[in-house]
Amino acid sequence: MRLFSRRRSASRQPIKVRRMNFDFNGLEKAGYWYGDDPVATHLLNVLSITFPDGERFFVDAVRAFRDRVDDPQRQKDISGFIGQEAMHSLEHKAFNDLVAGQGYDALVERALNVTQKLLAGARKHLPPERQLAATAGLEHITAILADTILSHKDVIESMDPSVRPLWVWHAIEETEHKAVAFDLYQDVDGDYWQRQRAFLISTAYLITFTSYFTWQFLKQDGVHRQPLTLAKGLWRLFGYRGVISSTVPAWFRYLSPRFHPWDDDNTDLVAKWRDTLPEPAVSSVA
Repeated sequence: MRLFSRRRSASRQPIKVRRMNFDFNGLEKAGYWYGDDPVATHLLNVLSITFPDGERFFVDAVRAFRDRVDDPQRQKDISGFIGQEAMHSLEHKAFNDLVAGQGYDALVERALNVTQKLLAGARKHLPPERQLAATAGLEHITAILADTILSHKDVIESMDPSVRPLWVWHAIEETEHKAVAFDLYQDVDGDYWQRQRAFLISTAYLITFTSYFTWQFLKQDGVHRQPLTLAKGLWRLFGYRGVISSTVPAWFRYLSPRFHPWDDDNTDLVAKWRDTLPEPAVSSVA
């Protein structure tokens, strides 16, 4: 049932593919690279672990239906989406390898194995339309996290300079392509209830996965026995204007039958932060 879900064009930035080749110089000395906070740092580390395989899943889900699109500009947007997600996989793999090399190699490997098994199960058991619906929902989650990063200068300034460009770049590109999977889903199926089921289930899996593995990182460091440190980290994430709590209103907006990603036109944030990025090794505009 479509209800009021729709696809529509909206003002947005071009979807630009940038190969960055970040070197992460200084990461090995940064310690807890997000505000010297083990809880926030490890939560973001765990999210990063999901990105290479997760974004390959997104690319496959979109590529499976791109032949349904006749509009040349939207075909360019899909190509841009695929190119950007491929670059995200490469850069986050390099980042994840460095995190693993800081003594977390076994834990990173475990998290990667679980990610790959979950995604393999989704590929095996979900029809392509539901895989695309899940992609649209998870893209909304990455887009609202990106908006939180770009709209809160203190979040960016809390990141060590060795990793700050990675997360700003990723946030910019998630914003640029945030409607691509959603619009394609509207073309292919558009069923509102399927979209919501996929969104809620994907959210539950993501929360469970990130909570479990963040706790495992903290246990390895012995931080799980430091209640004050845990409380400060949880407040930074879930307290007033926290990194995660700030996304909650936008998360609920996805439940509206009239939702569209560009209802929140935050292209001004892309323009604001784009000039702070280092020059890409290779770039192209879709």
